[in-house]
Amino acid sequence: MVSIAVFAVAVMVTPGASISQGQAPSDLARQHLESGIQFYEQQRYNQALNDFQIIVTSMATSEYADDALLRIGRYYLDVEENFAKSKDSLDSILRGYPTSDSAPGAYYYLGEVTYRSDRTGRTLDDALANYQRVFLYPGNPWIPAALYSTGAALERQGRFQEAVDAYFQVIVDHPRSEWTGGARLGVGRSFVRQGNPVEAMAQFQEARNTHPESREAESALDWLTLLFRLYGTRMLGQNVTFRRDPGFNPVLKDKLNDVVAIRASAAGIHVLERDKKRVMTFDRQGKLAGSQQAVEPFGLFVDARGELVVANERAVTVEGKPVTFAVPSEKGPKPLEKIRLAVRDRLGEIYVYDENEKKLLRFSPSGDLVGPFPDATPREILRVEMDPAGNLLLLDKRDRDVTVLSPDGKAIARIQTQKGQWSLRKAVDIALDPAGYLYVLDEQEAKIAVFDASYQFVTLLTQQNLGGGALTKPVTLDVDASGDLYVYDEKEKAIIHLH
Repeated sequence: MVSIAVFAVAVMVTPGASISQGQAPSDLARQHLESGIQFYEQQRYNQALNDFQIIVTSMATSEYADDALLRIGRYYLDVEENFAKSKDSLDSILRGYPTSDSAPGAYYYLGEVTYRSDRTGRTLDDALANYQRVFLYPGNPWIPAALYSTGAALERQGRFQEAVDAYFQVIVDHPRSEWTGGARLGVGRSFVRQGNPVEAMAQFQEARNTHPESREAESALDWLTLLFRLYGTRMLGQNVTFRRDPGFNPVLKDKLNDVVAIRASAAGIHVLERDKKRVMTFDRQGKLAGSQQAVEPFGLFVDARGELVVANERAVTVEGKPVTFAVPSEKGPKPLEKIRLAVRDRLGEIYVYDENEKKLLRFSPSGDLVGPFPDATPREILRVEMDPAGNLLLLDKRDRDVTVLSPDGKAIARIQTQKGQWSLRKAVDIALDPAGYLYVLDEQEAKIAVFDASYQFVTLLTQQNLGGGALTKPVTLDVDASGDLYVYDEKEKAIIHLH
């Protein structure tokens, strides 16, 4: 691989430009690579891919062929998320150009292919092995990325101290790399999962100090706010208290009614109003930012990509498009006609709860039935949530217990909401914050029980803690990136922002 610096110029060589008959193949390959990189940076991916493919198919012996293959592999991974095609391109580098300086990059991205396509954690050791192969090439530029991704894979495996070690290696050995800020966040997250929120807060503050203008600094501030509210206030001898935000007051012609779900995302606060068959989105000041109609809606979910997933009675709307589902029967495929809940994982699989079937059913991204989840046992499910690792949390309608299931259906935890020191009367909704903390809403006594990412009890937020009695009949809630609460109160017919 040859390093290419691409600058904006008045005249650019493009696939259609004339080339002198005496031009060397290496020069032509370089020009196609430069052209492709420019197209890629402009997000003109078809043109970029065309340039890279020309090099691979017509100039495979040039010194730029490995660069082109690496670019193609990255395209299929990052843009199309076509893991098989990405792997094919990256494998071609290791077969045809094993000693090139694209080889460590190929190993890094092969690790990413495995990491991103992994659903159950079973293939993460393969990802780690490819990240380690990057170090077979001393001094290559992919080493900081491989260290960071090693930390991320170990974190997903629950090997938090090893993740901390990998992240710290990025920070210490590569302090000026683009991965350092993310590594600080990784250290903080891992400390949280190890039950050390105080040290985690120190790491998040360090991320803010060392990368003040970065996205990592914004994320670190959210984490600090969230953790200080739950732990810092108690360290100071104070109660965990939320205040009602008087400035958040959505103004509509009619009062809200029959709100069955409220969910927060980077785009705003999403509210599902059943009787008016619509999903509204409000900004952080409470101004209506958008509205979309729904057909007999019952459930609302925001997936890992920030997309709305709306569970309608006979279809699930994903990215604005309705998807129908069916299960086998003696008379052929039987459509689901009483859908109540739906969630989508980061790889596009959809989990649907149908009240007629009384099962949580797992479907492929194309809508084909994979099977019941975790098994065919009849269930009555009131709410379904999914954490970033793909674990599913089910709130049972009968006993109001919360069951946590891994992506392969294994039981991780069970919280008996009506017992213990929290002793909720009527759990009606569950929500997760970015730290993986679980919030369980009690409608009858207007309180919220909070559990950490290991499902250990943290605190009970009573009416007095929640805006000094701002809640009277809360029926649905969510938590935003900084730990602020958004709750719909049925008696007040309003969305209440607690911060």
